[in-house]
Amino acid sequence: MGRRRAMHLALGLLALTACIVNLTFDMKKSLPLQTQPGATAVSQNVLLDLSQYSEITDHKAQIRSLDLDYAEVTVGKINAANAATTISGTLKLRRTLSGSPDVTVGTVDLAIVNGTTKRLNGTPELDAFLLQQLHEQGTFYAVLDGTADGAADFILDVDLHASIAYDAGLF
Repeated sequence: MGRRRAMHLALGLLALTACIVNLTFDMKKSLPLQTQPGATAVSQNVLLDLSQYSEITDHKAQIRSLDLDYAEVTVGKINAANAATTISGTLKLRRTLSGSPDVTVGTVDLAIVNGTTKRLNGTPELDAFLLQQLHEQGTFYAVLDGTADGAADFILDVDLHASIAYDAGLF
């Protein structure tokens, strides 16, 4: 009887040491888009610093994966000077603003109506990019480049829905 109990205890401890926990969180940023009358090209970027998210800092040494589950781009505040009715563009992630290649999140085609949302699914390439940034400088840029059909003066809210898998072993 003692051997069986010892084996169950050993298996239980082994399970605890190999426990991987998945945790989801959001990285939210706003992209104010403004153009002069007559101009239709829009381009904006925002820095994301992984150290600003407790989900990352609480488990950084144990993180095994950092995945972009999906991104949502939503038309937020529309200012009175806005004359655009649609925007078409590409949301990308970039290591630095100069000289680094983009990793495309997806194409955004939106009517400029408060609350209009486009969902862009993550990819293995985006997951690898995020994990690399976590292990290197810990920052990256979300970049939107595109065109509006009139003078733009509105805010796009970008929400990167991410998840981490970390080793929660007790030993």
